[in-house]
Amino acid sequence: MKMPSQAGQREAWSRSVPLGIGSRCRDRLDTVNAQRLLLTRAESARALSMSLSHFQRHVQPGVPCIRSGRLRLYRPLDLERWLESAAAGPIGDRSLGDMTLEGVVGRFIRAASEGVALNKWRRPYRPRAVEDLESLKRLPREMLGCRIDAVTPGDVQGLIDELSERGCSASRIGSVVNALRALYRFARERELTSNDPARNVRLPLVLRTVHHRIATPAEFHDLLKALWKRTPDEVRHGVGRDPREALGDALPYALAAYGTARAQEIEVLDWRHVNLATAGIELAGDEDGRKPGGSWRVVPLAEPLRALLSGEWAAQGRPRSGKVCPPKRIRKSGRKSMRSLQRRVRCRWQAQGLEPIGLHEARHTAATWLDHAGISAKVCSQIMGHKTSEYQPGAARITLERYTHVLPGELEHARERLNRFLSERT
Repeated sequence: MKMPSQAGQREAWSRSVPLGIGSRCRDRLDTVNAQRLLLTRAESARALSMSLSHFQRHVQPGVPCIRSGRLRLYRPLDLERWLESAAAGPIGDRSLGDMTLEGVVGRFIRAASEGVALNKWRRPYRPRAVEDLESLKRLPREMLGCRIDAVTPGDVQGLIDELSERGCSASRIGSVVNALRALYRFARERELTSNDPARNVRLPLVLRTVHHRIATPAEFHDLLKALWKRTPDEVRHGVGRDPREALGDALPYALAAYGTARAQEIEVLDWRHVNLATAGIELAGDEDGRKPGGSWRVVPLAEPLRALLSGEWAAQGRPRSGKVCPPKRIRKSGRKSMRSLQRRVRCRWQAQGLEPIGLHEARHTAATWLDHAGISAKVCSQIMGHKTSEYQPGAARITLERYTHVLPGELEHARERLNRFLSERT
């Protein structure tokens, strides 16, 4: 990927407005000045004998404007002053560093972390999303040193090819390109550029595995029960299994399989959102645990999950608030790491000769149980927190999504059907 040096960029920038400006632009401005008090951007660009995009990129940042609604108007006198300063030397030298890709990346990440820059859903970026945006700082130096409007689609495609040659996964490459798209969306909204080189690039195909581990109610019951047992290594070394730790390992899986909770919803779940008396929990009640597009819902508690939650609540001293699944040690985020939990639990199951299951697979298991328990697709989609219900053969999509509604008492009936299904098959 060949990128001009910063000195070369400065030289090209200085040549964008020739030092020996002809009289044609001045004569045109004098004529306009006698006829009009204010000029639009398009009229200003024509008066300066340049394209509108060139005017927006190189002239507009250095010329004061008068705003009237969305309209930007310019005085011919200010345009003449810009011509005089351009003849004396390039006005862009003062802001050249800010207009490089590296400068805009720093500004974008700061704005995202402060909640000023918004994502495509017009919401502030979450801390995890800001961490993904930090990958922009690790772009090639020759690309970061380029002006933001000098990066071409070919440069971005070359970056994709380079990452593929390094062995980066398709999802990782997609994350980098999506961060670039977010950066250029931020820059276009602030009129730093009209360019978007990452829009139509070709991304590698993400190969998604179709197979998911689905456990029967009896299998899942045995998996949870095995977390209280000692592994062969613990038996050999005489190490006991702490029941309190076993309960902490089992509860997130129970929330995923019996309660349809996502990993981020488990991390932020608070006791304020759990009602053991009415056998219901409020998932995604905290904004940090809410999936974009909305996934807030009230889920009925199946008996196995209600028993585990009661045990954890008693073990924590019957708190009124606080994390349902607190971290084992103090962490900056204050949340339990679901990744380390799954690695630890997977090792325990494998050591006991059992086939492990992940938290996301436990959610697939939950959807399968709801379906086999005879619960309607509309109620299932509400319990799972899906924005739209899945298509079913023989049922029109518009009927499921717009004309089917959940009647009062259906969630309680769903809990009764699920409990009956689990008891019959456990």
